Amino acid sequence: MSRQYLGSGGRLGGGPADELIAAGYRYEAAAGPRLADGLSTSDLAHVVALTEAEAIPADQAKALLVALLDLDEIPGDEFPFDPALGDAFNSREHQLKERAGNVAAGWLSAGRPRREAFRVGLRLVARDAARDLHDACIDLASALTRLADRHATDLAADYTYLQPAQPTRLGHLILAYAYPVLRDAERLRTVHAELDLSVAGAGGSAGSRWPLDRTRLAELLGASGVVPHVKDAMWQWDPYVQLVAAAATAATHQSELAQDLEILASQEFGIASLADEHSRASALMPQKRNPYALAVVRATAGTVSGTLAGILVALHTGSARTDHFHVLNTVVPRAMEEVVASTRLMAAVVDRMTLDATRAGEAARRGFITAADLADVLAQDAGLDYRTAHHVVGRAVKMLVDAGQDESAITPALLAEAAKASDGINLVVEEALIARALDPDDAADTRLQQGSSAPGETEAMVAGCEVAVDEARGWSAREAERATRAHGALRDRARDLAGI
Repeated sequence: MSRQYLGSGGRLGGGPADELIAAGYRYEAAAGPRLADGLSTSDLAHVVALTEAEAIPADQAKALLVALLDLDEIPGDEFPFDPALGDAFNSREHQLKERAGNVAAGWLSAGRPRREAFRVGLRLVARDAARDLHDACIDLASALTRLADRHATDLAADYTYLQPAQPTRLGHLILAYAYPVLRDAERLRTVHAELDLSVAGAGGSAGSRWPLDRTRLAELLGASGVVPHVKDAMWQWDPYVQLVAAAATAATHQSELAQDLEILASQEFGIASLADEHSRASALMPQKRNPYALAVVRATAGTVSGTLAGILVALHTGSARTDHFHVLNTVVPRAMEEVVASTRLMAAVVDRMTLDATRAGEAARRGFITAADLADVLAQDAGLDYRTAHHVVGRAVKMLVDAGQDESAITPALLAEAAKASDGINLVVEEALIARALDPDDAADTRLQQGSSAPGETEAMVAGCEVAVDEARGWSAREAERATRAHGALRDRARDLAGI
């Protein structure tokens, strides 16, 4: 059977221009492999619903279902999507005609425009992608939690602006990256629930004369309900923006972690070390061990952020426009695939990397990192208000830096000199008080707040993160099982109706 473009012989005469194929259909057909399973599921559910309603001749329904089940067996990356035929739907229709004949294949569009197949297919693929990214985020959160647990009591320096800020515990620092990842997973569960509403059975944009039960279609598709308004069902785009925004947020959190790890993996810091399989050798400089995986994570974050911006720009048109989904059908599955892969890589990096607790502790014992604690102690125990104490300690630090000395040179005499110079105050402070304030271990352990570096707080947060991870894995397992069960039940029903 020769190729025939959808529409030739009807309102249009002949096939599309070569330029339209190159600029439009080639782009749309490229989405076919990623959308293949969703498109196949959409077609099967539609024909099963029509067949159950006895809306099409039984013999034609059987022939159509047999052909659809045959196409369903073809992997997406092996399906013969041909841009010369139009988009991915046109290629599927062409293959149906070759298997079932024109008459039986013609019933596929009863009560359903071509765009509905894409809407349903994209919805299913996006829903599964949300769960895939969710699971990758949970793997990352779990890896960070385990790493934090191993280093719960190890001393470390917290940094802001890459400057030493306060002494803390290494495990406490690591958990600061785990909580955003858990929030990313929560966002993905929310958007998954939105994508779990079926858009099938909408007809054009106002319904159809065909006896299509939207609730039954939702059941066949494994959806939890329906989008109430049929035009909104056909043209809503916001769930996909929410999905890509959640992916971009998750990727940006990982980029932030990756940039910090790259700094900590430098020879100057020497605190983090990536596994060999996540590193790359230099082709020129044999001494180098580049943390290449971190560059991949950062690049993916930049790409998906650009994708989100591109989607929003494309949506600045009137409603019910084809160009919306010309973009969404292609970029949403691709962007999600890339972010899922990058997140899995980040989880593997964290799981396999090592941290040098000794070097981390050394960083917490230099750079005047306990200066804020010294100011606290002067305000609490030496009779100064906090702002004055801050000025005195700041002046003392400047005096030592100018003299090329470090925090070990802070003495009662130096503080008295700084107090006199900065505020004209006569300050008398005991040496034991200074020693306690300058001890980074004591500083890290004397925090009073929930969620701080105080003893037991990191351990409590680790336990809380472990519970959150377990609950998220349970949610995912239930949703995956439900989706798999519906996927199989639809095909069983189709085979039953087809008599095979």
